[in-house]
Amino acid sequence: MSPGPFAQTKVRIGLALALVVLLVAGIYYLWRQNQDSCGEIREVSVITDGDIDGYVRQLAERAEESTCLDLSVEAVPASHTTERLTDRDSPHVWIAESQARIRQVRTTLGQEWSDIGPSLGVSPVVVAGRGLPELPSWTKTLTARGLRTESPGTSDVSNAAVIGALSEMSSGSLTHKDLIEVLTKRALAMNDGGAPPDLARMAAADARSIALTTERSYATFSHDHPDSGIEATVPSSGTVNLDYRVTNVAQRPDRKLAGEAIRALAEVLHTDAGKQIRSAEGIRAPDGTPLPDGAGVARVTMLDPPDRGLVDNVLRKWTALTQPIRALIVQDVSGSMTTRDAGGRSRADLLRDAALLGLKKLPKNSALGYWEFSIDRGGQGQDYRELMPIRPLSAEHDGTDMRTALGDAVRRSLGDLHGGTGLYDTALAAYRKVYESYDPAYSNSVILMTDGRNEDPDSISLQHLISELNIMKNPIRPIPIVTIGISDDADTQALKKISDASGGSSFVAHDPKDIARILLQAVAYRAGGV
Repeated sequence: MSPGPFAQTKVRIGLALALVVLLVAGIYYLWRQNQDSCGEIREVSVITDGDIDGYVRQLAERAEESTCLDLSVEAVPASHTTERLTDRDSPHVWIAESQARIRQVRTTLGQEWSDIGPSLGVSPVVVAGRGLPELPSWTKTLTARGLRTESPGTSDVSNAAVIGALSEMSSGSLTHKDLIEVLTKRALAMNDGGAPPDLARMAAADARSIALTTERSYATFSHDHPDSGIEATVPSSGTVNLDYRVTNVAQRPDRKLAGEAIRALAEVLHTDAGKQIRSAEGIRAPDGTPLPDGAGVARVTMLDPPDRGLVDNVLRKWTALTQPIRALIVQDVSGSMTTRDAGGRSRADLLRDAALLGLKKLPKNSALGYWEFSIDRGGQGQDYRELMPIRPLSAEHDGTDMRTALGDAVRRSLGDLHGGTGLYDTALAAYRKVYESYDPAYSNSVILMTDGRNEDPDSISLQHLISELNIMKNPIRPIPIVTIGISDDADTQALKKISDASGGSSFVAHDPKDIARILLQAVAYRAGGV
């Protein structure tokens, strides 16, 4: 009598389980043998951009099986990479989303990573969504209404789109001025509450949508949600890859160790197991061969890369434009602010109106704090007083929204004017405050406004202030002091020296009526400018 279907199923399940146990035991045995043969297990620290840490961990586990290495993998947001690379326990290996990203960070840190290592695969940047419009170019894509994309501080996807637009500029289809205008408008939309490229949320909304993402993200989402209605394409002009580059960023004594780890990771991708891992993650081979089984966007045209110098220059500007504002506003409330113009309005009146107008125009993701200053304003020997700590405008302060609370603080402050101008102590204290609380996800700055010159006989000198700023100035923590001289009574030479020492810029409102325009320029200022 032959066994029934249920008995046959039990036998098959039993055999399958036995095979799994044998496979696991075999892998463990080989790993154990390899580890036992190692005189020393050497630890290697690896950091990754974006969301590829899971992919790299799988490769690292395979690499460990045939080496005497222990590779620890850590995901680091793009906005925090420079700080992580300068930590006391800085990593040995960095896997970045693109070569352009590596060059940006290398320039900031003044490093000599001359050998950008191998690619762990590529993923074309695509446009995904529902009811996608016709997209002839990346310039057209970047101006699309409702476009969702991550900032460069989160992902390199938007950088790739900018490189695509640069390629089109190189072909003569638009000018540099036109491109910067397109990028400025896109950055403003992103900073004023643009939605992230969440494919699941876009699918659930059942409405027209458009987002920038990678083929990898789209292919993975489509595999898990085959009936989502989300499609993907690239502009007809072509597209750009993220190429997941490995870089040896180890300190000199550990560079050989890091190089060994890089070779081990690259060798895994030449094995069948490595290729399966890459394919399962929706990542193409470095040669760009389309994903199997029709996944992703199949064969696409790749744009010719523009000049590297042009790419690096425009990406620097793009990154600056997209970083949200984080500023400490430092306001002179000395007695001279009561001086009135020909129309009978005081400097304080004009500045108050300008500040309230500026508050309305700032993007939603800005973060601001507010100090006032005049001699002994914060108590005997302290010329400054904090009225509002630096917080996002979306936060609450004492039961009200931050934007309203800041407006109230400005009104109170500019309604209580007295004392002399304590400029130098205040400037140094404000710089230190922002330095100590620095947030790499933002564009950090101090915006200092005064209509006078330092009048505190007990304060530090201008030379001492400049010396301290030069000592503290750090390319990893750029904090420009943007100074605004209100009227020709301001000490414009001293203000310019303060700004120059911090990498900032100096403005002068020769006519107090110009304050509103200049204040908006100063608040929008970014280190390096655009």
